Amino acid sequence: MMPVWTMRKRIAVFALLAAVVGGLVFYSLQTSEPSYQGKSLSRWLRGLEYENVDPSDEQRAALRAMGEPAITWLIASLQRRDSPIKRSFVSYAKYHAEIHNRFIAPRHVIPEDVYHAQAASALGEIGPAARAAIPALTAASTARNYLVAARAKAALIKIRQESIRPLLSLLEDTHSTNWWQAALTVQRLGTNAEAAVPLLVSSLQSTNVGVRASAASALGGIASRPDIAVPALIGCLQDKDAGVRRNAIDALCKFKKAKQQVVPLLLFSMQDMDNNIWLCAAFGLEELLDKDEKRTLYVPALVKSLNNPNRTIRANAEMFLKRNDPEAAARVGIK
Repeated sequence: MMPVWTMRKRIAVFALLAAVVGGLVFYSLQTSEPSYQGKSLSRWLRGLEYENVDPSDEQRAALRAMGEPAITWLIASLQRRDSPIKRSFVSYAKYHAEIHNRFIAPRHVIPEDVYHAQAASALGEIGPAARAAIPALTAASTARNYLVAARAKAALIKIRQESIRPLLSLLEDTHSTNWWQAALTVQRLGTNAEAAVPLLVSSLQSTNVGVRASAASALGGIASRPDIAVPALIGCLQDKDAGVRRNAIDALCKFKKAKQQVVPLLLFSMQDMDNNIWLCAAFGLEELLDKDEKRTLYVPALVKSLNNPNRTIRANAEMFLKRNDPEAAARVGIK
C-alpha cells in the first residue's frame, strides 16, 4: 500500500499541474472573452452543462445579444482540448470524492466535457446566426462523451433549422442502439421536439429501466403536451426504480402550468428515503413555490425531514431549512 504522505504528495502535484495548465488556458481565453450586462460569457454559460438544466430566457437573450464575438469564443471553447496532465487529474478525481469536491465541484479545474457541453448548448441557443460553428459542431457530434455529442447534434438542428423527422423514426424502436442518442438529442431541442412527446410517453412502458429513465428526462427537456406528458410522468412516480422516479420528478418540475398537480406529489416525495429523490423534490419545490407557499408548505416538509431515517437527508434538510427560513431553523435548534 502506498504511504499516506506519498499519496498526498501525488495529489498535490496533480492538483498544482492541473490548476496551472487550466489557469493558463483560462487566462488566454479571458483576455478576449465577451460580456453582457457586466457578466462574462463564461458566467452566462453556468449550468448549461447539466443534463436536467434548460437555458433560461435571460441566458438566451444574453447569448444572442453578444453576437459574433460570443460565437467565435464558443467555437474556440468547443475545439479546445485538455492537456494529458489535466485529463489524468480529472480521471483521478472521478474516483476520489475528496479531490473532486475540492477541485472539480467548485470549478477550480473544469474538465473539457463540461465546457464542450456548455459551448454546444449555447451555440444551439444562438441559432441560425451561429452558422460559422457548423464545422466545429459536426466534429463534436461524434464525441465520445454522449452528452456532448447529443448537444452538438441538437445545436446543428437548431442552427440549420432542420426537421426532426429522422429522430422520430429512431424513437419508434426502443430496442435500437440509436434510440438513446435520439432521446438525448430531442431532450435538448425543447419545444421544437413536441412531435416526439407521444413516442416518449409510449417509451415509459418499456421493460428497459434505462429507456424509461431516459424517456422521462427527455419529456422534461421538451416540456410540451402536458395533457399526455404530465399524467404519464406522474405514473412513473410508482416505478420500482429510483432513477426513473428521480427523472420523473425532475421532468414534472419543468411543467410550470401543472404546478397544482405537481406540488403535492413533490411534498410526498420528500418523505422518500432515497437521498437523490429527496433532493429532486426539494429543489423542485424551492423553484416552484412562492414565498408564502414555502412558509406554509415547504418549511413544514423540511422540518419533518429532520426525522428521516436517512442521515444524509437529515443533513440536507438542515441546509435547505437554513437557506429558506433561518428563523424556523433556529426554532428547531439548528444553528
